[in-house]
Amino acid sequence: MHYMNLKSITYSKILKPPSLIVFSIWERKVLLLLVDFLILFSALFFYYKSNNNQLNLQEFVEHNYSGIIYGLSLFWFLAVVFNLYNLEYINKTRRVLPLVFFIGILFTTTFVFTPILTPHLPRHRIYILGLVFGFTFLLAFWRALYTNIIHTRIFLKNIILLVSADYDNNFIAHARNSIEGNNYQNGYKIQRIYPIPSGNNSIDDLARTIAKISSQKLIDNIVILDTNHENVSEKLNNVLIKAIQYGINVQTYLKLYEEIKEALPLILAGRQFYSIFPISRYNANYIYYLWHRVLDIVSSIFGLITAVLFIPFIALINLFLNQGPLFYSQWRVGKGGKEFKITKFRSMVIDAEKDGAKMSAKGDARITSLGKILRKTRIDELPQFWAVLKGDMSLIGPRPERKIFIDKIAHNIPFYNARHLVKPGITGWAQVKYPYGENLEDSYNKLEYDLYYIKNKSVTLDIRIIFKTINTIIFSKGQ
Repeated sequence: MHYMNLKSITYSKILKPPSLIVFSIWERKVLLLLVDFLILFSALFFYYKSNNNQLNLQEFVEHNYSGIIYGLSLFWFLAVVFNLYNLEYINKTRRVLPLVFFIGILFTTTFVFTPILTPHLPRHRIYILGLVFGFTFLLAFWRALYTNIIHTRIFLKNIILLVSADYDNNFIAHARNSIEGNNYQNGYKIQRIYPIPSGNNSIDDLARTIAKISSQKLIDNIVILDTNHENVSEKLNNVLIKAIQYGINVQTYLKLYEEIKEALPLILAGRQFYSIFPISRYNANYIYYLWHRVLDIVSSIFGLITAVLFIPFIALINLFLNQGPLFYSQWRVGKGGKEFKITKFRSMVIDAEKDGAKMSAKGDARITSLGKILRKTRIDELPQFWAVLKGDMSLIGPRPERKIFIDKIAHNIPFYNARHLVKPGITGWAQVKYPYGENLEDSYNKLEYDLYYIKNKSVTLDIRIIFKTINTIIFSKGQ
């Protein structure tokens, strides 16, 4: 952590020069999507050509645009639902290749056997196998190439982290892990961590160090984690401005954390919570609220119809595996701290809280055999759509909790009640981004995602949550 003798160091031997090609998180996702679409477009062209050897590219687009759009849309839907653009998941070959083969085969067989939107089956059925395996193997080759070359450290962005001296090593380790991610999945590597001193002589040494590294263009980003903005002296500020002129990105840790994690860094909340979470911004515009309410009404009607269809089957199975009431109700805390009643299909034993209120946990012995199925498939949540239709809940929002638990959590986690600025939801950003919560640490981590949603809620974010929820249901994640 000390830098007092840095003037004697040859920086070119310490820091690896940044790559000529670097990708941010979104640039990587766009790159993946564009190449995926190019491979798919090429595969569809040769498949359509199997029925017409004279077909050229222009005729292919002009006469088959509906099939092309359908194919691209179908692939995109499957890729999003099955996490083909989740960088944390697909940056390892052993994970991505089985996923690619599954999606490739599922897409091509679905595409081929929907003749209303796609061409008639080719004269020789071998062309169907050509599309299935040709597209799948090309996609697998491209994704293996990405995983083993583009995602390697060669393409990582180099970072210098400037940290206030009052942060301890545990916090700095947390900051490093948040920025780099597992296996550098976020596309960043911290090359050096320098404390920001308060003394003039020391700050001059740091300024000269940053100036030399910047002039040699050995880094891509300078990230500042400072609790006392006065520590960043005028001289250091001038050096940082000069670094920007060299093409180096200078930003705060808060901004980078939010960009990478899509959550708010509550570890900083005690010092600057209202800069992290500007309360005045939580109100969205009226068009968004109209969208949100329409989404709630449509989803609740669909959800309640589905619940009614399931009731006869669940009631029958309930006689043997649950042996008790079909439904159960509880009071939960909603917007503004107002309590409301929710109803679910019962998934626990009748006397589940005979020893007092207790949060559900993984492997909870109170959950019945039928309850495990209901929870994994999220069928137990369907009756809650009545609360959505009434306006007590939304389809999307923070998970509603009981007051007894909220009082305990809020005592230990400042600003926890900020979740109640919006209606709770059946699904939400925290639910799809973080595993099932069962303790104080989980509540803390999920709060980072809940507040991120409240701060940044939009139509686009809602749609992302819906897709991730579909993925969660399909793969029976959580509890």
